[in-house]
Amino acid sequence: MFTKYLTANGWTETTKSVHYTKIHWQIIFDTSSWIEVGTKNNTRIFDMPVPKSNDYESVLSHIEQVCEADDQLHN
Repeated sequence: MFTKYLTANGWTETTKSVHYTKIHWQIIFDTSSWIEVGTKNNTRIFDMPVPKSNDYESVLSHIEQVCEADDQLHN
């Protein structure tokens, strides 16, 4: 599951199977098949489907790059 991959890669589960944080970034599972990604400056940067297991690494990398870019825009 993507949630296990998140916690294995430094994300903290703050609400069971729904809300995960890392630094001041967040991933929220708004349905069983969609997630919202946000930062402290932009609580909803984008929505995306929950990835399939063979895409976990690339999707998480993309999420973190977008969050880092948003941080740079606001610093």
